[in-house]
Amino acid sequence: MPQLAPHIFELLYEQGVQHAFGIPGDFALTLYDALVESPIEPIVMTHEPCVGFAADAYSRIRGLGLAVVTYSVGGLNMVNAVAGAYAEKSPLIILSGGPGVKERQERDLLHHKVKTFDTQRRVYEEVTLYAETLDNPKTADMKIHRAIDYAMTFKRPVYLEIPRDMV
Repeated sequence: MPQLAPHIFELLYEQGVQHAFGIPGDFALTLYDALVESPIEPIVMTHEPCVGFAADAYSRIRGLGLAVVTYSVGGLNMVNAVAGAYAEKSPLIILSGGPGVKERQERDLLHHKVKTFDTQRRVYEEVTLYAETLDNPKTADMKIHRAIDYAMTFKRPVYLEIPRDMV
């Protein structure tokens, strides 16, 4: 199986995504390394709600938008913009970096964690059509394709969280 992040960015580029809106943060730094190496141009913004609104506008104009943020402080800060994209039927992909699979197993206390490691994904289940964490290499490709297909078919936001040791 190919590396997750380069694979995702290639699939999105094939769907016409040429720009990604986001803010690099510690849990998303490896994701941003892969983004910089991809044909998709990163547009770094100043605040996560701006990221969500810009990616939403891009999706309405171009047919599919991409937001790339970090875990918790980034992803949770963008929820209102994503809820608006859901209400208005915008095909938007939210990629969030996250704590590594190994970190989740070894440390219960980790900065930016809210309640459980799954809190952010559970919040996104309420404002997206599909929300998954790509923590299993055997199911990741299927989840990636399903997310892109759902966003394009149903014109709704989808959420994929990528643990930083899975990028």
